[in-house]
Amino acid sequence: MAKHDMKEDRFVTSMARGASYAKENIQSVVVVVILALVFIAGIVLLGYHMSSKKTNAQRILGVAQVAYKVGDYLEARDSLLVLHEKYPKSEPAKVGNFLLGHIYYATGMPDSAEVFWKKFLDRDPKDKDMIVGAMAGLAGVMADRGEYRNAAVELERIYNDYPDFFDRANLLYKSAMNYRAAGEKAKTTELLAKFIEEYPDDPMTVKAKFFLAAEEAA
Repeated sequence: MAKHDMKEDRFVTSMARGASYAKENIQSVVVVVILALVFIAGIVLLGYHMSSKKTNAQRILGVAQVAYKVGDYLEARDSLLVLHEKYPKSEPAKVGNFLLGHIYYATGMPDSAEVFWKKFLDRDPKDKDMIVGAMAGLAGVMADRGEYRNAAVELERIYNDYPDFFDRANLLYKSAMNYRAAGEKAKTTELLAKFIEEYPDDPMTVKAKFFLAAEEAA
């Protein structure tokens, strides 16, 4: 028998055996096929579901951001809370936690602001400006509680650790003011003098000079 004939014969034999097995075990074959189809369908549906969740989360964040920018904090807060509840592990929810911290702080609810700023920082964010914003916000919560020295130390630490922060001058000034509220004259004068030297054109420099003169005269 030629090699070509032998190959054909083996192929026909294999097909015949497969057909025979299928006839004898039709139920098992059907179950396997159904399971395979269900598995494939599950993968497709999961991909669609994940894509849909991502789209919905981003949409809710977008609505909240628009409301936040126009000063409608109540609408922004409600949208962000829905985002936090439905999609807590999504990237939009991470940004939402940051914004919720600011909204609660701006509306006189520092305890709630603290909760959401900490949630934001716990998610290991990458945006340095947002990280500094959240940490400075937490320092503001400390100051609201009368923990002026703790707030001053934290703001000074942030100032030193993030030299590229866009509003770094404000960190230094607020640190000095919190040291002043804590009654620490030496640190107050040190940081106010540093602020005046490093940011001579800042709008707060006039106030910094006034407070520095008051500290030196006391």
